Amino acid sequence: MDRHFLIAVSNQKSAIFGIRFVADFFTDKSLIKSTLFYSTPKPPAVWEEEKTLQTELQQKDKEQKIARESLQTLESAKKESVLMGLLPENIDLKVQPQEFSKVGDIIHEGEKGSYDAVVLGRRGLSMIEEAFEDSVSRSIFNDKFTFPLWLCRSSDPSRQNVLLYVDGSPSSFQMADHVGFVLALEDRHRVDLMISSSLSDDSPEIDRYVEILKSHGLPEDRFQVRWKEEINPARQILKILDKEPYAAVALGRTGKEPNLLARLFRGPVCSVLFSELDRAALWLCP
Repeated sequence: MDRHFLIAVSNQKSAIFGIRFVADFFTDKSLIKSTLFYSTPKPPAVWEEEKTLQTELQQKDKEQKIARESLQTLESAKKESVLMGLLPENIDLKVQPQEFSKVGDIIHEGEKGSYDAVVLGRRGLSMIEEAFEDSVSRSIFNDKFTFPLWLCRSSDPSRQNVLLYVDGSPSSFQMADHVGFVLALEDRHRVDLMISSSLSDDSPEIDRYVEILKSHGLPEDRFQVRWKEEINPARQILKILDKEPYAAVALGRTGKEPNLLARLFRGPVCSVLFSELDRAALWLCP
């Protein structure tokens, strides 16, 4: 089964890191399908009392210009994708006139399109931060959605393997399922589990994580319980990444805040990694 990713692009160079990470992470590109998504900015609004035939024509010209530039941005991103090794026949382009905020449109498309993950480049963090200021975006985030987010500030093809932090929460099991699915056909990477201090060494939850990974066909030599959480797991993960070249850190978010944005930023582990993880991608299950 193909892995289908929604990759957000923009006219900023930093947006290309999402594409680059996907291209670097997977060896067999024939199994990777990507939809490059661009949310077009809205042209300046025309007040009702200012509307004339001329202003309406000018507004239409602005909209057409934005559409042309957006398509050019996507075509350029597709060319970059092909240069990185992604197959042109597996790349779709989608332009979406902005309906909410940019990140709101991305989340809406991610839910609607049944993608395996939504991939954001370096620009993604600032877009999510901006969503705090937009009430419509907050309402979208507060609704439940099921896909993982990949935040990719950089990419290095020499990095490999996934560090999976597990704590027994429902979103953590969901992330384990996602990691198993993604890595099932990519034997270049293994999974190293870091176990939360809330779980004992003989906890039945650990057996459940093992069974989830096995259910996707991962043999036992491709995953291991390697780390035990210390006092500050986020700082511990960052220190591990100083020595071990993991390609991604994966975790389900936890926390009792009432909405997703707050949980992403204020969860006990997510918040620090969300802000400071820069050499590996961060995979989050909301």
